[in-house]
Amino acid sequence: MANHPGEDFKRDACDLRWNLILLAAGYSRRFGDRKLLAEINGTPLYRFSLDKIRKLSEKLGDTTILVVTSYPEIEAYCRKQSVTVIKNDGTDNTGIASSIQKAVKYLETQECALEGSRKADVFFTADQPGLDENEVWMFLNQYASQNKKIGTMECKNIWRSPNVFDACYRSKLLQLSADKGGKAVMKQRAEDVFCFHTEKETQFLDIDTREDLLRISDKLFS
Repeated sequence: MANHPGEDFKRDACDLRWNLILLAAGYSRRFGDRKLLAEINGTPLYRFSLDKIRKLSEKLGDTTILVVTSYPEIEAYCRKQSVTVIKNDGTDNTGIASSIQKAVKYLETQECALEGSRKADVFFTADQPGLDENEVWMFLNQYASQNKKIGTMECKNIWRSPNVFDACYRSKLLQLSADKGGKAVMKQRAEDVFCFHTEKETQFLDIDTREDLLRISDKLFS
C-alpha cells in the first residue's frame, strides 16, 4: 500500500529505491550563454554534479539516474554513458517546475510494476561543482533511517540542494508552476522536513554569472 503525507513509518536505506535526478535544463539568462557547458579546469560544469551522482548510485545500489536537459550536448554525453535523458526544451521548458514534473511523470510511468517498493526522488542542480559527495551520502543515509518524508541539506539555517522527496509527494510536485521548485512544497510541509546540517558552505556555491564561474573556480581549485 502506498504511503501518504502524514502517515508514520520507519525506513531503512536498503528498503528504498533511489531516483537520482539531475536538473540541467536552465536557460542561464544571467550567464549570457549556455552556462552548463562552461568549463572549470577543463570539465563542463554539469559534469561535476553528474559524476558525483553516478558515484552515489554505485553506493546506494537500487537506483535510477535521470538527467532532465535542454542541451543537445548533455543529452549526447549522457546517452553515451547509458544515463536516461528526459528532454525539456522549447515551449515545454517553462521553468524548473516543468523539469521536475517531466521527471516525476517519467518515474510514475516506469514504476507501475514497482508499487510495493518505497521510493525516494532526489533532485540535484547542475551548477554546484563543489558539492561534497561524502556529505550527500551521509545525508541520504540519515534521511533513510528516520520518519520524515522530505529531506534537505541545511547550512547556516538555509535549506540547500539536493533535496529528497518520498514518492508520496509526487502529486504535490506535479502541482508546481513556473520557477517554483521543490522548496515550495517543503515550506508547505515544513514539519515533515528532515534537515541534515553541515558547516561546509562552499559546496553550495552555485553559478549564475561569469563572475561566479571565475570566483568559484578560484575557491575550489586554486
